[in-house]
Amino acid sequence: MRQLALDLIAEAPASFDNFVAGPNTEALAALRMVAAGRSPVSRVHLWGEPASGKSHLLRALGGTPLGPASAIDAFSACGEAAARVIAVDDCDQLDDTRQLALFRLFNQRASPGSAPIVTASRHAPIALTELRPELRTRLGSGLVLALRPLTDQEREQALREAARATGVHTHDDVFHYLLTRKARDLRSLLAFFSALDRYALERQRPLSAALAREFDTLINTPVEPMAAPRSIAGSGEPG
Repeated sequence: MRQLALDLIAEAPASFDNFVAGPNTEALAALRMVAAGRSPVSRVHLWGEPASGKSHLLRALGGTPLGPASAIDAFSACGEAAARVIAVDDCDQLDDTRQLALFRLFNQRASPGSAPIVTASRHAPIALTELRPELRTRLGSGLVLALRPLTDQEREQALREAARATGVHTHDDVFHYLLTRKARDLRSLLAFFSALDRYALERQRPLSAALAREFDTLINTPVEPMAAPRSIAGSGEPG
C-alpha cells in the first residue's frame, strides 16, 4: 500500500504554463522571451529564497540545469555544443572548480548570437561573496531579477484552483493541512494534492484533513527490511 501511495506522487514536468507567477510575472515574461529566442539580453540571473520558483523556471527552459552536482565535463560540453539556452542552478553552492568552469562558459558564450545563459542563486550576485569575484561580476552583468515566494493566500488560491479542476468537493481543512504541514514550494504541494485526490478516489472517501493525514503517514512510514531466512540446524552441505 505504501508503494502504491508513493507511486501516486509525481510532480508535473516544469513548464511556463504551470508556473504560478504571483508577484513574479516579470521573471516569467523574461524567460519566455529567452526560450523563444526573442530576448534582447543574453544573460539573466534569478535570485530568491527557496520555494520562490527559480528551479521551476530554469527547468522550464528545457533539460536539466547544470549545478553543484554536475560533472565538470557537462560544463565543458555546454561550451562546445550548440545549446539553445544554458541554465545553471544554485550558483552560490558551486565549488571552486565548477566556478571556474562556469566562468569559462561565460567567456565562451560572450560573442553576439551565442546561447543565452540563465543562472540562479539564493542571493543577488553582489552578495555572493563566497564566489570568485570575476564570476560574481559575470552573474551580475546581465538582467538580474529577484523572485519572491508566494504568500500563503496565493498558494491557497492555487490549490483551490487545482481542486476546482478535479470537480471533487474538497474540505477547507485540507488546504489548512497542506499549508501548515507540507513543503512550502507550490509544485510539491500540487503534486501531493493530486496524489491525495487519486488516493481518495481509490479509497472511495471524501477529501478531508483526516484522509490527508492518513495518506501523509502512509508515505512517510519507513519500510521495515525483510528478515533474512533463518538457517535450519543440520542442513549444511555434506562434507
